[in-house]
Amino acid sequence: MIRHVVAFKFKPETSAETVAAVLAEVESFPSRYPQMRSFVLGPNISLRDTRMSHVFTIEFDDEDDLKSYLNSESHETFVRETWRPVIDSQTIVTLAASSPFRSESVLPENNRPRGPYGIQFARLATPALDEAVEFYTYLVGLQVEARTAEYAQLRAGTEHHSIELVSDPSLTQFQPLAIGLSVESEAVLDDLEKRLRAEGAEILPLHERTASIVTRGFATKDPNGLTLEFGYEFLEYAEPPMLEYRPLDLVHPFLSTDKYEESLHFYLNVLGFQASDYVMTPGRGTSAFIRSEDRYHHSVALRRDNTFFLAHLCFRMKSLDHVMRGRAKALYKNVEIASDIVNHSASTSIAFYLYDERFGPRIELCDGHRVFTPEEHETHKARRMGGDPRNIDVWRAAADDWERF
Repeated sequence: MIRHVVAFKFKPETSAETVAAVLAEVESFPSRYPQMRSFVLGPNISLRDTRMSHVFTIEFDDEDDLKSYLNSESHETFVRETWRPVIDSQTIVTLAASSPFRSESVLPENNRPRGPYGIQFARLATPALDEAVEFYTYLVGLQVEARTAEYAQLRAGTEHHSIELVSDPSLTQFQPLAIGLSVESEAVLDDLEKRLRAEGAEILPLHERTASIVTRGFATKDPNGLTLEFGYEFLEYAEPPMLEYRPLDLVHPFLSTDKYEESLHFYLNVLGFQASDYVMTPGRGTSAFIRSEDRYHHSVALRRDNTFFLAHLCFRMKSLDHVMRGRAKALYKNVEIASDIVNHSASTSIAFYLYDERFGPRIELCDGHRVFTPEEHETHKARRMGGDPRNIDVWRAAADDWERF
């Protein structure tokens, strides 16, 4: 296969009518040159290099077909009489399939059910709403967007909110109430509902506050009784909060469960998550790291345990510097650091965990998170890793170095 690429720019004085006429003639090439196997023409949308305004790409079976096109009388006439008079500059590249540097793969045909796109928010009940708001604004860097005596909504980026805190003075520690998830389209939303009904899951209405910020949606409960709220077209902001210290987004919840097999089946086979990694840890519980359509290494993690609880929530910070600033804030306020600086092997992130049981689970602040390529997302085979702490944190010193988790 031969790929022929032409990037070009029209002369500044070329009229819009002439530009349109030339592009229309170029677009007619496939009907005039049967040697062409594929053809794409479009404007240059790069934000980095704008020297060329347009590009077209043609594929041929072999170099002889390319030469036949280039040397044809009709092509030479077009170049001489139509192209050269109006083109200011151009770059032409031809790539042969036999090039030792060529690496191309075609995504397999994919008919799998689509899962949720990603985690939108976590709703948590707290016995001390005012102090919880202070915890998430000062230590995590979230911005308050809605606040009443009953609840507060706080956001990280352009999403409507990442954390919703609900006041419940009867509690002594936080309780998880719901996880919100976004979907890519109404078709995905409808298919999710269909799969859940087929599984026998109850379809519930959205909480009224969630219903007010989505076009459509519904709720259900996972095997642990945790409410999941699915929404299409969440309201969002035009830009993130104007805060120097803040997270970029909420990446994942980590769920410990005494219904591990049921939960794994529910999230993988019913909701459509994809498995990224399994860590098999005798005596400490097997963990499954599963991803949604946003392609983060894991959008949910599940760990086999003796009871169900929300173990932690992960926020992706702007940089390692911001992670360390968060750690300094926690030390300054004497907030518990539940697990200090770790280098996660699976997600390739550096993080620490802060904790106050009144306000939420452990909060992981990380400097980044592995994102699968589209091809990896469709073809990745989940790794099965043994019970060695270095499979969780590559900075652990030895196979028995579990103490700081």
